Amino acid sequence: MDTQRGGHGHVRLPVKRSGGSGVAGADARRRHRLIMVCRIAFILFILSTWQFLSGRVIEDFLISNPIDVAVKLVEVLGDPEMHHNIAVTAQELVLGWSLGSAAGAAVGWCIGTVKFLGEMLEPIIIAVNGIPKVALAPMFLLWFGLGIGSKVAIASMIVFFLVFNNVYAGMRNVPKPLVDVAKSMGASRAYIVRRVTLPSVSVPLFAALRGGVPLAMIGVIAAEFVSADEGLGHYSMAATQQFDSAGLFAALVIIVAMVVVGSEIIGLFQRRALAWLQD
Repeated sequence: MDTQRGGHGHVRLPVKRSGGSGVAGADARRRHRLIMVCRIAFILFILSTWQFLSGRVIEDFLISNPIDVAVKLVEVLGDPEMHHNIAVTAQELVLGWSLGSAAGAAVGWCIGTVKFLGEMLEPIIIAVNGIPKVALAPMFLLWFGLGIGSKVAIASMIVFFLVFNNVYAGMRNVPKPLVDVAKSMGASRAYIVRRVTLPSVSVPLFAALRGGVPLAMIGVIAAEFVSADEGLGHYSMAATQQFDSAGLFAALVIIVAMVVVGSEIIGLFQRRALAWLQD
């Protein structure tokens, strides 16, 4: 550690020549490795317990077992029909999530910006949000038909309310004194949006976008349960009716993998967007 002197002999703050950042980084890496090991150990414990219970405590046809599920998963992933089912569900998921997110962010931003609109529309939107979305599936089937439109509509409606609530809450939490100071200093509207508004909204927005992926998948699968002749929901329903528990769990593994991949992609965009806001 060393000190530096100013031009008039004033002593400045000490300057650290070698730091504890390396130690802190090593501790963080050790902690990360420990978390990963514990996570893997927990998953292995669950799988081994599942394997032990299957056929001994619980009937095999009810829960299958990890080995049979893995074999079935390899089998179905090599089936062109399953490729089509995955593509259909993925298309419905992406469209439902995209439309719901865009509409929710736009409406939340607008009524969060205009106070009168917020006071007028917020109670109405909250009341509509109280309706169970899956219960609207028959109505969406009537409106949009048995094809992809009804699945996208249900998924987008579920995502819409989540994104709307988070964006609207973020807009209401924008620090008004900071906005007033920026205006008084002659800051442009674009500068205020980037430096004040977006940082306040970005965290709840991305939380909603990531949380919207599993919710959109729930909407898609539920709609496919009601009426579909393709997609992972249709496959899962057919496997259930045939008492094919291994096929059902294989479909669940694929569904979970799709949700995880979608969430990770959004997380990547989140890190880049937040880095851009901090530039």
